Amino acid sequence: MELYFIRHGQSENNALYGEQDYDLGSRRSDPRLTDIGFQQAALAADFFARGAAKAPISRKGFQNRAEHGLTHLYCSLMERAVQTGTVISQRLGIPLFGVPDLHEVGGIYYEEVVDGVSSIRIEHGLTPEYLRQHYPNLTLLEPIPAEGWWPGGREERAARIPRALRMLDLLFSRHGNTEDRVGVITHGGFFACFFRAIFNLDLDEPNQHRLGYQIELNNCGVTRFSIQEARYLFVYHNRTDFLPDDLVT
Repeated sequence: MELYFIRHGQSENNALYGEQDYDLGSRRSDPRLTDIGFQQAALAADFFARGAAKAPISRKGFQNRAEHGLTHLYCSLMERAVQTGTVISQRLGIPLFGVPDLHEVGGIYYEEVVDGVSSIRIEHGLTPEYLRQHYPNLTLLEPIPAEGWWPGGREERAARIPRALRMLDLLFSRHGNTEDRVGVITHGGFFACFFRAIFNLDLDEPNQHRLGYQIELNNCGVTRFSIQEARYLFVYHNRTDFLPDDLVT
């Protein structure tokens, strides 16, 4: 299995972070892509379209020369990831599968502070009907409730690494010991959990801020692993050379 982790394009929240007047009150619980995010997704789709899906696996591929034609594509059900996945899947002509477990750390939530007291507004994310109407090329890997895929509230830190391990188990069960080339559209924080899960790094520490390292992934940045028989070859990380400098965010 050739495994490509792809962060979604720039979201409305991502764009807010660079503004001087940014505060948590401006944050959206499930932001969409910005115009820049759509441009990044289109360029990422072009990058993957340049790879020959049927090219034989060879050592040259490990030097970033070939083999990035995707055969399978998964995304989280946060809208920015669905939008990014839709652009890529339509460009490549491959199915897009939505997986609830791929969501960003924290899940769908909005924190409100009233009279100095913090509370989490309960939200449930995109509904099956909304997805059918707006993203008809998306196939849900499993059914989701009518009120939305997210159960509500904010995800506990302790749930994140186990979720990453579940996702790795899912990918191995579907693509292990094959020549499938699998794209996974996820989020910056959750990719860090994936990375730790793959390399068995500090799995007992639920708070990433306590770690002595940080794992970055730019918007539409690509990280590739070649995996055979549960042995990982770390090919490259955070590749963005297909984006012009003014679109690297």
